Amino acid sequence: MEQRQIEFATIDIGTIEPHPKNVRQGDIGAISESLKAHGQYKPIVVDRRTNQILAGNHTWRAAKSLGWSQIAVGFIETKDDDDATRILLADNRTTDLASYDDAGLAGLLKELIASDDGLEGTLFNDEDLNELLVDAQPLDFTEFPIVDENIKTEHKCPKCDYEWSGKQK
Repeated sequence: MEQRQIEFATIDIGTIEPHPKNVRQGDIGAISESLKAHGQYKPIVVDRRTNQILAGNHTWRAAKSLGWSQIAVGFIETKDDDDATRILLADNRTTDLASYDDAGLAGLLKELIASDDGLEGTLFNDEDLNELLVDAQPLDFTEFPIVDENIKTEHKCPKCDYEWSGKQK
């Protein structure tokens, strides 16, 4: 397929509508936070034929919830409704198939957390960073002693004199 022609414009937010077949569940709150922190840094994609949003349905909803009157769009021309649905699904699916380089992500977050603004505007938090750092640590089994017959396995509680054995049966 040839590359589609895209016409970019900033339009009245009420002149377009979400695609009725969009089955993606977006996080409007997180998108709103991003829009508040950074503004709109990429246009949503709209089918010129129908004025329906093919990519960016939840960005549009978040912008509306923030009271925006205008939004940046890229208009494309689809052949028919099937073509539009395929674009909608492909856009949603590509995000599902993406993943992170966890060590790289942890490095970027560590850089930012040391800055004056910390992780503000990233939609990541300290807990996310800590989880990445824990997951990034390889287990070092050399720190565990080798099991042998000399390891103490018999124990006695100093308060109540209860005795138990840690020996395998």
